[in-house]
Amino acid sequence: MNNRLLKKLSIIASFSLVVSSSFANDLNLEDLIIIALKNNTNIELSKEQSNIKKEQINKATSTYLPNLSLNASTARKDIEQEGNKIDDVNSVAVNANQLIYDFGKTTSNIDSSKYSYDESKSDVKATISKTIFQVTSTYYDILNKYQQIEVAKESVKLDELQLNQANEYFKAGVRTKIDVTNAKLKLSNSKLKLIQAKYNLKTTETKLVSLLGKDLGSSINIKFHNKDITTLVRNTEYKNYSLEKLITLGLEKRDEIKKYKAKIQTAKEQKNVASADYLPRIDVDASYTNSQSDKIATQDIEQSSVALNLKWNFFTGLSTVADNKIALSNLSSAKKQLQQQILDIKQEVTSAYLNVKESIDSLNIGLLNVKLATENLSLADERYKAGLNDLIELNDAKLEYTQAKSSLVNIYYAYLTNLANLNYTIGTIHEKI
Repeated sequence: MNNRLLKKLSIIASFSLVVSSSFANDLNLEDLIIIALKNNTNIELSKEQSNIKKEQINKATSTYLPNLSLNASTARKDIEQEGNKIDDVNSVAVNANQLIYDFGKTTSNIDSSKYSYDESKSDVKATISKTIFQVTSTYYDILNKYQQIEVAKESVKLDELQLNQANEYFKAGVRTKIDVTNAKLKLSNSKLKLIQAKYNLKTTETKLVSLLGKDLGSSINIKFHNKDITTLVRNTEYKNYSLEKLITLGLEKRDEIKKYKAKIQTAKEQKNVASADYLPRIDVDASYTNSQSDKIATQDIEQSSVALNLKWNFFTGLSTVADNKIALSNLSSAKKQLQQQILDIKQEVTSAYLNVKESIDSLNIGLLNVKLATENLSLADERYKAGLNDLIELNDAKLEYTQAKSSLVNIYYAYLTNLANLNYTIGTIHEKI
């Protein structure tokens, strides 16, 4: 085992991380989530829809209150009665209507509006949870891309060392020119991959704009993990999860369940509203009229009236029947949506649980692969120096090392993303903030 090579690998990785992290700013995951919760467009839209539902409660409640109207007019009239009489006629009329009883239609309408408002509030919470997960997922994707840059930098450093070594061996007459050329090619390819990795990071950062609801431009500076990927993996603590308990928790806490339960109640009340159309409405009308004219006696009037009204629509062209059928179908549809949502949550939780388990198993294998690839690279370097192999074997070992490390980066951040997804599917992701 070449201890000097292992020491160089450690120094290269640590130096790259320290230099890069010195430019990092304060925006961590919590900061990004706070920005998104304040500015995300989808959250704002869901809140506005909730405000509309809230005002619809006030609108429905207003049916209990009297309707008042005031009419005032002035007219010039010419009346042929016992000779022409022409005069200005001024009149004022006040009307009031008060609902007495409508067999529960107004009450059901108000209750329907309240349940609809509850539904909208659950929708706001569901949108917030989804946004938190989306920001979290994108954040981990950014950290992934950052770590891939560190792997690419380490690859460049290794190829630079290999090129220097090939040049020294060529000058000493131990190796041929092709080793130098091959080392230059490998270094050039590594630099190309480093450039690609940097632009992949920039591209991923742009995804934050739509999620945050605010274009931070060049001020987006993510707080990166300033540790080597193997250290991050070794320091990871895993929890044991019970799938049955997770599913139960998801069905208890997911806002979508609360949303569809409220939707069912809304549909039930709307069915009551439609059924009430078969019954009469009782209300009271009151009016006062004052009309004044100096010359036309018939227009000089003051009168008031109070009337108790009963209105019963015996036939409405079957529209009431249709409204009841529509309301019944809406109720059935809401119940089906709840059933489907329950199945979806069970599937989502199960899938997220299995993804987390797979990630944990993969991390253990990935960490072992990096260890073996490091040892293999060290042995290949020793064999190359001893003249027991050619540069191809050394390049293969170096490629396997960088691939193992890159794969470990992907697995690690896939694990964090899967864990966040599990928290989202069981309805607890907002509790992590």
